[in-house]
Amino acid sequence: MAQYRFSAQVIKRSDGRSAVAAAAYRAGERLSDERLEMPFDYRARGGVEHTEIMLPEGAPEAFADRSALWNAVEAAEGRSDARVAREVQVSLPHELSAEQRQELVREFVQSAFVDKGMIADVAIHTPDPHGDQRNHHAHIMLTTRTVDEAGFGKKERAWDKREQLAEWREQWAEVQNRHLAKALGPDAPKVSHKSLEDQGLEREATIHLGPTASAIERNGERSERGEINRAVKASNAERAELAKSITSMDDKLAKMLPQRETGIDGIKKELADYDSSLRRQIAGWKAEQKAIPVPPLVKPSDVRREVISDARARLRDAQRDLERTKARTKATAAKRTTLASFLRNPQRAIWAKIVEVHAMDRARRELARARAGVKVREDWLRSEQGRSHILGRVDQATKAAQPAKQHNRNLDRKIRRIEKRLVTVERVRERVEIAEQLGLKSVSRPINARDATQVLRRVDAATQNTLSRVSAQQIQQARAKVQSIKLGRGFTR
Repeated sequence: MAQYRFSAQVIKRSDGRSAVAAAAYRAGERLSDERLEMPFDYRARGGVEHTEIMLPEGAPEAFADRSALWNAVEAAEGRSDARVAREVQVSLPHELSAEQRQELVREFVQSAFVDKGMIADVAIHTPDPHGDQRNHHAHIMLTTRTVDEAGFGKKERAWDKREQLAEWREQWAEVQNRHLAKALGPDAPKVSHKSLEDQGLEREATIHLGPTASAIERNGERSERGEINRAVKASNAERAELAKSITSMDDKLAKMLPQRETGIDGIKKELADYDSSLRRQIAGWKAEQKAIPVPPLVKPSDVRREVISDARARLRDAQRDLERTKARTKATAAKRTTLASFLRNPQRAIWAKIVEVHAMDRARRELARARAGVKVREDWLRSEQGRSHILGRVDQATKAAQPAKQHNRNLDRKIRRIEKRLVTVERVRERVEIAEQLGLKSVSRPINARDATQVLRRVDAATQNTLSRVSAQQIQQARAKVQSIKLGRGFTR
């Protein structure tokens, strides 16, 4: 089935990397880095299925050329530790054709990146001939600066935020599921950007092998990462088999309980009541979530701002006071040249000048003290004591918020579990109505069932037994009749 993968990294000069070299490797081309005066030739590598550069509105047409684009990116950066590009790597569903995968990637890149102002260099790779043949994937290199007709502008810091990364991850899952459903129909596999724990799935996740471990495994040897994955898969298979055995045993025990025959109307009412109770349960948990008081998290930047904000405020006040003093003394000096009182009494003019000089000296001293206060706090924040203070405040806020966040996650898992059960109940209710159209009058069910799920599975087994005895055409006709009845009820209301 389709696998979800979305990973992001930053290409930095401090790591000894070049955006031109990275683009050449991913596209399988020969490009020359003008800054380094070095060529990078990867034309011999295989597996590059498709490449293209997608430009936002207003970007120079010259940037449609890969060499011009990434050399311009490198030229726009002056720092030795510059972050020259961002790369996103996504897994592509092997269930789609090459053209469908290209359409999928193009839609996602356009909406997630290009419409926000980034230039995207896309390279779609095929699986390694000796590796997993489902491993279709795409590399998306992205610019980090705004761009217009004149070229690259300032860095866009909003693209670096964790919230933005989370939004991209969710968006990739939504676009992928939509394309899978479009190509394969309503029964298409689905992917999720959430962790297995957040999805309420009781199984461990495998780890990404990476190129080194993949090469070791292809050579018939066992890598450390491969061993971890084999242990995880065995554990998951054992857990799934155990869950299946428990369900099977539960169904056998349900058949051994005293049974009673319940009419189809009674079954439908019971399922409707169960549906309503589940929805009330979800509504209650969601209300509980809204009422959870979550202490605000503290970022390191918030602590730095708090420590230095008073000193910077005093600096701004001192700067304003100096400017006001300058303006006042300038105005007074102009008066001294025209007022008769100053012209007739030069000594008075001298005293006025002395007062101005003292006022300027005081304003300059206050400004110097304010600047020194800011520098003292900046130096302290960079010191070991300052860094410890910041980390302590952040850890304290994180620990204070942890119980509320954990409670919220627990409620999320409960809600998702009940929502999955609601889907099952809805499916069984539809089957009951279809089976009723095909002649099912009653269902034998346990009198003292352990829980509603036990009854639900018993009813589902009875309806599927009825459906198994008729043709697919009869089922289709019954389903159409049920749908028309539902539409009629809607029009009546």
